[in-house]
Amino acid sequence: MRSFIRPSHCGTVAALATGLIAAGAAQGAYITDPGFFNDYPSTLITFETDGMGNTISLIEGQSQAMPANEYASLGVTFTGGSGPVYWVNDGNTAFDVAQSLGGSANIAIPSSLTNSFTITFTTEVRAFGFFVVNNRNVDPTGPVFVVRDTEGNIIDTAEFGPTFVAGTIPTPNTTADYGFMGVMTTVPIGSVTITKQAAILDDLHFSAVPTPGSMLVAGIGPVLLIRRRR
Repeated sequence: MRSFIRPSHCGTVAALATGLIAAGAAQGAYITDPGFFNDYPSTLITFETDGMGNTISLIEGQSQAMPANEYASLGVTFTGGSGPVYWVNDGNTAFDVAQSLGGSANIAIPSSLTNSFTITFTTEVRAFGFFVVNNRNVDPTGPVFVVRDTEGNIIDTAEFGPTFVAGTIPTPNTTADYGFMGVMTTVPIGSVTITKQAAILDDLHFSAVPTPGSMLVAGIGPVLLIRRRR
């Protein structure tokens, strides 16, 4: 079901290899394939269940407020810019199709009630990513991720666009671009602030991946790692 993202995986390796080997200027590199996390111990939050593992049951178009500490036991909290973050069962047909291709139907975050929120990691994290679906008709740019270290300094800023878009679902009222959007860094990530207008985010992956130095010492260079997965 997720093979649609594989063609961009070669680009992911190139970006990671360049960003990690020449890390002097930038501390982050982009991830465009959730399969990246298959090579490391990682956490996946699908948002289909709450922090206790209970199923989130919402009908099409319904939202439910999420407590900020709902997933704290897994190492992450969610804080809305002007209120809570919401679980949502988006009723848009194009969004539903996109989720069936790359996300986990039917629940995602956040609803249109929250267009700015921050996720804070309470465990060691150097890589994270979401499956994103964005309505290009309303927002041509899509979500923006501002990644900060544990001291609040900006590590990287990522914008949803050609780098991350894996496909498009057009309907009369929506042009839904979808794909995986993630960042890997050479320093621990403290938080990520996300702004959006007409998008949902699903399937949060995060991991304390090895540092570039340890990868190279172990003989698992980024380029070789990706070639093995092709």
